[in-house]
Parts: sequence; structure tokens; C-alpha cells
Amino acid sequence: MEKERVKCLIIGSGPAGYTAAIYAGRANLSPVLYEGLQPGGQLTITTDIENFPGYPEGINGTEMMEDLRKQAEKFGADVRSGIATAADLSKSPYTITIDEEKQIETEA
Repeated sequence: MEKERVKCLIIGSGPAGYTAAIYAGRANLSPVLYEGLQPGGQLTITTDIENFPGYPEGINGTEMMEDLRKQAEKFGADVRSGIATAADLSKSPYTITIDEEKQIETEA
């Protein structure tokens, strides 16, 4: 099985995942974000978002997630396709298996 070590691993690409990637990128943690089953999360199937900060007129869910992805990438997030299929969080470094093919070790 392929192995990789990263400083910061984020699982999921909904608003929380992308927000974490933005902050981690600004902190020079070189975040790696795996999108999961639905890139952009549940908001990509939502037509109007009217209660998210920064969009006073509302925005389409897909457009908002594209904006968040662009901002995360601007700050250095490495956005990848893949699904976390296993996790060992019992000790540091943590080990996350992606698509049952690759193990990633991370401190955060």
C-alpha cells in the first residue's frame, strides 16, 4: 500500500472542510483535503443559501462551494479526489486510509 505523510489532512469538502483548509493554508500547514463522496458537500444540491456569512443577497450552493474551493486553493490547499475508508486515531501520527489504496499519516 502506498504511504504518504502530510502536516494537515482534512476529510470532506463541505463548508467546514474548506474553511479548515483556508485557515490551515494561511497558517502554512500545507493542508491536503480529500473531497469525499460528494465534492462540495450537501450544499452543492441546495439552490439558495441565504444564511451564510459574506453573501447578503444569498447564493446558489454550487457557486458558494466553488468560491470556497478557489479560496482554499489560493492559500495552498491541495484538493484531491478520494474517500477516507479507514482511520486509526488511537495514536499520533494518525493514519487515514484513502480508497483502500493509500495510507496517509498526519499530526492534524
